[in-house]
Amino acid sequence: MVNLSDVARKAHVSKMTVSRVINHPDQVSPELMTLVQRAIKAVGYVPNQVARALVNQRHYVIRFLLLEDVATVEPNYAKLLIRLAHNLQQKGYTLEISLDITAETQSIDGIIVSGWRQEDLLKLQTLDVPVTLYGAAPPNSPLSSVDVDNQAGIEKATEYMWRQGYRDIYYIGLSLDLPFAKQREAGYRAVMAQKGGRVNVYQTENHAHLADTLLTNLMHNFELPTAIVCATDRIALGVLRAVQRVYHIPRECGVIGFDGVFIDQLTQPQLTTVRQPFALIAEKIVAQIISQIESENTLEVENTSILPDIVVRETTNL
Repeated sequence: MVNLSDVARKAHVSKMTVSRVINHPDQVSPELMTLVQRAIKAVGYVPNQVARALVNQRHYVIRFLLLEDVATVEPNYAKLLIRLAHNLQQKGYTLEISLDITAETQSIDGIIVSGWRQEDLLKLQTLDVPVTLYGAAPPNSPLSSVDVDNQAGIEKATEYMWRQGYRDIYYIGLSLDLPFAKQREAGYRAVMAQKGGRVNVYQTENHAHLADTLLTNLMHNFELPTAIVCATDRIALGVLRAVQRVYHIPRECGVIGFDGVFIDQLTQPQLTTVRQPFALIAEKIVAQIISQIESENTLEVENTSILPDIVVRETTNL
């Protein structure tokens, strides 16, 4: 059976060095990491996860805690979960999924939380394992977080529509009392204030048919060419359906969404959208939670905000 000694001989280093590379990769240089990893692959060594857990007094399990109605969540969760699981696996951790904030924490090392509400934060602060929020933490929160920069994303979208020549720009937001929904609306308002444009803000639930109904009742107010900035791709899908029955897209009316995961690829014409960089988001979340778990000292609260980009397609090209 291949063991640490075999790896050490192959890499021409000590067993202690090999152990440090496996159990504390943050403490070794990239060159040493590469050297030992090559030796591990060459001799076919498989680290004993149980032994690692005993030595480090860890379980090597991270929980993804989803605190919103599964029936209404966006497809982006699937993409995010796949990325999180892959990145954690690369670090030697396993991802488990839970919907219960009160579940025991004796068998896990940390928690990634999504879909949280203000009332959940107090409970999350009392947990005895490190916690990272997916979604920007409120000011002065003791919990670290990672999120896309929602306000900057909608600012980009609104600015882009203005540059395209649209001046009558509407914003269809989410009727949710949540930070990200408010941040997205604030992005639209900021750009329109800067440009001196007319502010047209409406809200709906995150359902395409409700957005369709809303737009059907709004279109008599349009001053062509009109642009519609949507808080989500799902809202944009309903907006497109309504607008297509009356106007030419994008010549008379342009539409842009937010998320860029799946729905944007189903529309005809194809939807321009603000794309969330889920690969980078997952990478930052994993780095943050593992840093909290493996650090011997108390870390400062870290709130990471990631800029999204715009994917230009057929619904905005004048």
